[in-house]
Amino acid sequence: MPSTLRITGLATGLDVDNMVKQLMQAEKTKVNKVKQDRQIIQWRQDLYREIINDLNTFKRTYFDILSPEKYILSSNSLSPYSVNMSSATSAVKIAATSNARVGQYEIKDITLAQTAKAQSKDIDNINSTVNSNGSFTIEYNNGSTITINYNENTTYKDIINTINAESKGQLKAYYSEITKKITIETVKTGYDANIKITGESNILGINNGYENNGVDASFYIKVPGAQDYTSVTKSNNTFTIDGLTFTLNESVTDTIKFSIGVDSKPVTDKIKEFVEKYNELIDKINKKLSEKRAYSYKPLTDDQKKEMKEDEIKKWEDKAKEGLLKGDSILQNLVYNLRQAFFEPVKDVGITLQEIGLSTSSDYTQKGKIFIDESKLKNALENRPQDVLNLLTKSSSISYDPNKTYTARSDRNSELGIFQRIKDILEDNIRTTRNSSGKKGLLLEKAGLKGDYSEFNNLLYKELQQKDRLIDELNKKLFDKENKYYQQFAKLEKAMQKYNDQATWLSSQLGAMFK
Repeated sequence: MPSTLRITGLATGLDVDNMVKQLMQAEKTKVNKVKQDRQIIQWRQDLYREIINDLNTFKRTYFDILSPEKYILSSNSLSPYSVNMSSATSAVKIAATSNARVGQYEIKDITLAQTAKAQSKDIDNINSTVNSNGSFTIEYNNGSTITINYNENTTYKDIINTINAESKGQLKAYYSEITKKITIETVKTGYDANIKITGESNILGINNGYENNGVDASFYIKVPGAQDYTSVTKSNNTFTIDGLTFTLNESVTDTIKFSIGVDSKPVTDKIKEFVEKYNELIDKINKKLSEKRAYSYKPLTDDQKKEMKEDEIKKWEDKAKEGLLKGDSILQNLVYNLRQAFFEPVKDVGITLQEIGLSTSSDYTQKGKIFIDESKLKNALENRPQDVLNLLTKSSSISYDPNKTYTARSDRNSELGIFQRIKDILEDNIRTTRNSSGKKGLLLEKAGLKGDYSEFNNLLYKELQQKDRLIDELNKKLFDKENKYYQQFAKLEKAMQKYNDQATWLSSQLGAMFK
């Protein structure tokens, strides 16, 4: 606001500044009222964003597949079985799923699955040209083919790049500075992976008609109760059989012994931790929904803050923020949907929430919190592990899509395990991707997320902008009104000065007459 130098009250003796200040007080109250309304909107946005951040933290902790330690939807994460190796080995890694069989195992004679490959002659410089014209064809994986054309200006590096591009990731060609050779190999492993090279491939030192197959992974295994070993052959080095996931790392002839036991405690602890964090979220949201509004505690004006200490301001504002989300429809729906995720049965799993020791309280004050009977959960994990896993983490044949109709979403929900349903509900509320209508998650549309496009494109931000425009308009009117009052007092000053001048002249004239 522009400033104006004013010299007032010299003729009238009035405290003009104070009188204008008092006259402006009513006008200033209008501005303060809008500022207070704006502050309430800002506080509501801040409270929403606190909840959004809490939900995002919960989602990142338990629903991020890149964080396997906490990822709650993994079959390995919720398997009650433990693997005990008789001795340390890097040749194989074994994980037990919920279908594993308890007992002693032995494996031996591990052979790794390998790719099909071909190697060139020694090449000192891959940037050198082949100095020839022609072509050769690579047939791979039983039917796919690519043809490599070259001329005297083609470099060996060009041939490598062409193979990688034309095979669209099915072949991998690379050069080793150590061996001085180009290797062409399939990405696929196992005997069904093959390479056959025909044509003028002599530029690479590879004979016309060269053919090579991959190698299957294999080993012998003795399962609990068996007297003899059984041969196992797989096309990959990582696979799951009989509830055991094997990752083969080395070819060895040694006999490796291991046992599978039941240990429900780590899984129980994971579920307990998940439920505790879930209950903390529910508690926080329910508190905001049920808080009484302290209507007598309005946002402080600038003048009021000048008269208070910092801790007094904080206490006042904390009280003023109470109840700002009371009865909020978005948060009410969020809590309702989360509670329903536990109540509704999961299709075709053969076990109920009560049977695994999880329940929701009938006490209204608890509003959707989950309670655990540890003995029931332990018993279910040890005796019906796959049923427990299905109840909690079963996926649906219908993919998540915010654009789906109510019926399709309902069909998906009936198939989903409870923890999968929670993930869907989080997506509905804090999703950063848009649906076909251009909308993000409900809470982001309402209050926005810092660092996201929605930070400055949400309903509350638009309300703040409206208040800012209104405050600017009122301040302009306030300035104009204040100038008007000063102008009126200036006229009074001028009139008073004129009167004083006339009085002084008259007094001087009368004094002269009576001398």
